[in-house]
Amino acid sequence: MTARKPFDLGSAYSELSRACSIQAYDKVVNIATKILSKHPTEHKALQCKVVALIRSEKHEECLSTIKKFPDLTKHVLFEKAYAEYRLNRINESAKTLLDADPSDLRILELKTQVHYRKEEFQEAYACLRKVIRNSQDDFGEERLTNLAAVAAAASCFSDEEIEVDINPEMYEAKFNIACHFVGRGDSMMAEKLLKEAEKVCREALSEDPEVTEDEVDAELAPIRTQQAYLLQLAKKEEAANQIYQSVMRNRSADPALLAVAANNTVCINREQNIFDSRKRIKMASIDGLQHKLFFKQRENMLINQGLFYWHTNQADACHVKAKNVLQSNPCSSRALLLLVSQLLKEKQYDRAMAALQSYCTTDNSESGQADMRSRDLGVLLALAQLNLRYGVTNQLSSSLKPERALAVAGLFSQLLPDSQLHRPGVMSTRIALHMVASTGDDAAESRSDALAAVSNIIQTALDWYESTNEQDSRYIHLLDCCANFLLQQGQAEFAASLCERQLTRFDMSPTEDQLLNRQALVARLVRAYAQFDRPKAEAACKTLKFKEVISDADVDSMETAFLYGVKAVKRQGRTTDQPPSAESKLDAKSNRKLASTPGQVWLASDGAESGLKVTHSRRKKKRPIRLPKNYQPGVMPDPDRWLPRRERANYRGKRRDKRHQPARGPQGQISGGAEWDASARSPKTNIPSSPQSADATGSTPKQVSAAVRQQQHRKGRRKGR
Repeated sequence: MTARKPFDLGSAYSELSRACSIQAYDKVVNIATKILSKHPTEHKALQCKVVALIRSEKHEECLSTIKKFPDLTKHVLFEKAYAEYRLNRINESAKTLLDADPSDLRILELKTQVHYRKEEFQEAYACLRKVIRNSQDDFGEERLTNLAAVAAAASCFSDEEIEVDINPEMYEAKFNIACHFVGRGDSMMAEKLLKEAEKVCREALSEDPEVTEDEVDAELAPIRTQQAYLLQLAKKEEAANQIYQSVMRNRSADPALLAVAANNTVCINREQNIFDSRKRIKMASIDGLQHKLFFKQRENMLINQGLFYWHTNQADACHVKAKNVLQSNPCSSRALLLLVSQLLKEKQYDRAMAALQSYCTTDNSESGQADMRSRDLGVLLALAQLNLRYGVTNQLSSSLKPERALAVAGLFSQLLPDSQLHRPGVMSTRIALHMVASTGDDAAESRSDALAAVSNIIQTALDWYESTNEQDSRYIHLLDCCANFLLQQGQAEFAASLCERQLTRFDMSPTEDQLLNRQALVARLVRAYAQFDRPKAEAACKTLKFKEVISDADVDSMETAFLYGVKAVKRQGRTTDQPPSAESKLDAKSNRKLASTPGQVWLASDGAESGLKVTHSRRKKKRPIRLPKNYQPGVMPDPDRWLPRRERANYRGKRRDKRHQPARGPQGQISGGAEWDASARSPKTNIPSSPQSADATGSTPKQVSAAVRQQQHRKGRRKGR
């Protein structure tokens, strides 16, 4: 037997190096497998094999290979984390990266991608900044593009705000910065950057002659979709829909982009064009999109689909979409309200109430969701509305019962935090509920108790604003409104204290507007003092400043105008300080009789020449505007309403009643008709006739009578001559 040739490790590595240089990945895997079978501690061979498997898109096999060599895993942590990232195992990849060297730029760059996929945008931004500072390769523009993408995602899909101070040259980076401005609400800047990105993209692709028009459209699809979204925000839905349709016709585009365009098309269609919306929903529901879209995008798509099913009365599908959102995000108020509205549509009031109550009262301290739920004012308002109108007979009641109003007021104070509880709208609602609870025969509390509760609500809110931010404009607004309300309800002392607070603020930092409002505030303070402290009211009156001083003559004119009326004084041509006399009344009557035409007056006074005519224009009376009975404000009237009725488009004319009209056509035969038949020939006679007699006998009675009439007419003409 021949001896087996020993394994040469050096030649194996040389062969492995040649295979790597020519990118023969299958050969690399085979050679590395041989090396590892003979020398299991060779981590270089393991690394070459793992990289070759990653380049061949065999990520599962890559991870299984790494598991076979647990002692060598520390040498291939980056490759393991990358394979897990490509398999969408984001949490496992993040856990693997924790054990890797944090100073390795490859690890930092992969951490950026992992944080971005986990929607941890601040961490991704910090890692990428560190990579950009420490890198010295040719991928600087690509990293700036990724940096702009992180900032854009943070502004669009989270509450975080990241400032970007870069001026990129690549159209991808311009597009990302435009998306960043879209998230911040700056549509004009976003539109400008999108146009620049489209221009740069067309110029860059036109330089390559091998690029086809379809490839150019596929590259421009994200930019055009974002432009359509801006048009949709500007209420130009027809133009936006045309762009969405053109993007969706290009099937080579990114599936995530097609899903976004389809979702926006469903929003434009609403409850109309149901067939097209169903196709778009199917396009937005393909598998694999959960790894290419952000969580907020997926949630909005499901809610929009649920709204479509709600509008088209597909109850089961609506329930499924709402529950899918609530399973992934129990704090989604939009999904809960969609579910509740569907239950109310089905008249399942008990289930709707239970869903709202469990959402508002569930405490999940581990995930910190209780605070988020309590801050959702929309859900609590929906619960309050149902509590107010919910009847014992499992039906909604239109009447507001005092005991339910009092219970809802307590619900607000129990569930809402102070920042929501002391908002002006919530305060006014709570005050109104207490006032309703104290009115009617079945009042739940007395009027004094209700006013005490209202005073407590106002005092607590004002104290909270003073302790947090006294310069808030809502605090100033509350002082004014609460003082006026308390004065109307008879709480004069409390109203006076609020007016004093306002005066103190005005005196500390007076402005022109505040000086103008100060007089009205002092007048209100006088009204309040007059109800419980008359000396203070008199002292406050002295601070009032009048614009003009009223003289005795002005007082007389005011009294005269009150006694005789302003119109009567003006009609007599007098000033208001002259009392009317009998002579002036007689003169006025005579002047009215002498006036020959409207608008002319003849004067015959002692100091004027008799017969002097003075003309003046008659003042037209303002008639009240009379509107038609079926007038609807905001609705354009019929454009034909000003045309005559016969010229209108919908005029059909008056139908004639043909029942009493004489009948036409043949109505049967009558006896003796042959005697009057002009078409029948007259019988021949044997009497020899002259031409004149033959013509006379052959003529009909009508012809004879016509000839006689003509002859008589000629005779008459001769007589006239």
